[in-house]
Amino acid sequence: MLQVYEHLALPEAAYLGKRVYKKLFFENAELSAADRRAFTDDVETVTWQYTLKPSTLPVSVYQDDERDYSELAVIEVELRDAKRAQRLAEIIHRAIPYPLLLILMQSNGLVVSTAHKRASRAERGAVVAEEIQTTAWMDHEAPEAIEQAFLQSLTLRQQPQSHYYALYDGWHQRLLALACARLNGTFRVPSRPEQQKQRRETLTECHRLEGEISRLRAEIKKETRFNRQVEVNTRIKQLEQQLQLATAGL
Repeated sequence: MLQVYEHLALPEAAYLGKRVYKKLFFENAELSAADRRAFTDDVETVTWQYTLKPSTLPVSVYQDDERDYSELAVIEVELRDAKRAQRLAEIIHRAIPYPLLLILMQSNGLVVSTAHKRASRAERGAVVAEEIQTTAWMDHEAPEAIEQAFLQSLTLRQQPQSHYYALYDGWHQRLLALACARLNGTFRVPSRPEQQKQRRETLTECHRLEGEISRLRAEIKKETRFNRQVEVNTRIKQLEQQLQLATAGL
């Protein structure tokens, strides 16, 4: 059993262990040719491991005009190739209308992914996946310290249980906390909604700055004009300072 399931400690009544066939994704999801190829080439198996609902876990459902959190699913995906894991996570979140705790695995590697779900405002009956969070690859047999803290934090008894939306958001916040910990070295889950919102916005800004720094570093390697090299290098240093300040705010 993967270490992540030991930490989740889900009730035995919620176990399903049912295989989901690829053709269901091809029939029910709008996949580009590249997405179909990724699914065909990279995915070995998809297994619906657990279903959390009132009959398997006594937590109240959550429903409003946009969200229906009456059932949560834990889906495991065994991959042949890991290079398109993040894209495959997005495909699966968008193909299955339930909120998913998605676990992708290959060899000793493990990725966890979450995404909130809401009703589409543009298409009646459609469900939209938003705020998709996917971890970097972890060695599930020998995780780093912050990864171990993350895995330990996933346990069901540590999640809010006022209703299923709160429970799922507890997992979602822990993925955000791991992303922040990779930048500042400290795994911490804020409890207040305003702190969570601010942290999410700051993390988005950190990722934007990282992307811009990477782009400029690639540019400077190709640049032959000395003046332009100096200009780009100065800009990189400015962005690195901004990233350092932003990271301190996480």
